[in-house]
Amino acid sequence: MVAALVGGCVSPNASMDALSPVRHEVGPPVLGLRWTKIVAKQENDKLPIELATAAVGKRYIYVGSKGGTFYKLDAADGHEVWATPLGATSTQPTLYRGRLYIGTDDGYLVAVDAANGEEQWRYETQGAVLEPAVVSDDAVYFSTQANQVYALDRQSGKFRWQHSAEDPENMTVAGHAGVAVAGDRVITGYANGTLVALSTETGAPLWMTSLAGDDPDAPLVDADATPVIIGDLVVAASVSGGVYGLDLQTGLVRWRIPVKNAGRVAVHGDEIFFTAADIGVFAADLRGHVRWRQGTRGAGVAAPPVWAGGYLIYSLGDTGLFVADPRTGEVLEYFEPGFGISAQAAATANRLYILSNTATLYAFSLRHF
Repeated sequence: MVAALVGGCVSPNASMDALSPVRHEVGPPVLGLRWTKIVAKQENDKLPIELATAAVGKRYIYVGSKGGTFYKLDAADGHEVWATPLGATSTQPTLYRGRLYIGTDDGYLVAVDAANGEEQWRYETQGAVLEPAVVSDDAVYFSTQANQVYALDRQSGKFRWQHSAEDPENMTVAGHAGVAVAGDRVITGYANGTLVALSTETGAPLWMTSLAGDDPDAPLVDADATPVIIGDLVVAASVSGGVYGLDLQTGLVRWRIPVKNAGRVAVHGDEIFFTAADIGVFAADLRGHVRWRQGTRGAGVAAPPVWAGGYLIYSLGDTGLFVADPRTGEVLEYFEPGFGISAQAAATANRLYILSNTATLYAFSLRHF
């Protein structure tokens, strides 16, 4: 049985001041459950965590889990088209021209034929691949938890170049930033608090900028949020420094929002949405002005927010899935499957797919009122 609660209706001002997640009953439900699929067994896991996100195609969805089996499912009813033992995955596959590019927890990037699940090639790295690859006509770009960025030939998987950052002397946060690609440069963040632009052709650094903030004694400086590029603006974040807007060509800082524990960033149109662990989900404009905050205290780490069908959707690791009004942060609906949801949602204008910490994939329709 699916356990669901409907989220709370609050005024914009109350939403900004709230410290804890809103979970009160309000209005008609936005989410309509269509089907569920268990993708892994967790019989001996008392505190399960699943981070994998589905890739959504026109007719099918593709998803893995820590269980090690990767699935192609029919988007309409969830029936299995094929399944292949790939290894534990905690990321979203990249679907490009009939092929899937999938990172694994044991440090491989794997290319798989989307039609039949056959492995095309596999490249071994030194760290877990926890963020999606970016694929172009001739190359695949991706990062690893070992503070490394790789470029491979898309067709063959052959090595092109690699760039590595120095490991920080202090502790680091689990996870790593993914890559963003624009024109002739690959942008990513490292655990030492540095954001870097690399040449797509050679991997040579074009610029480096510290996002570590003003506190020289900060215990954690990781720039683990995957950068987002909007025109000539790069939006990135670090645990100690907050959220930054930088010039794409030069790496110079244009503005900064000094929020501690800043995490994942998403952009829709001229709006920026980002999370800060145990503080909240924020909305800001492209000049760095905060518009609202919805509290998340005591609800667990937030996955990257997603814009879908006119809603802002985010999940919290110790609670569940939240559907909010992107204009105000007002929570419209809340879904709790048990053991929380740590993964990011995958969505179209009318459908949403999310993997719970108990390795159950939920498919919802998004209702519009």
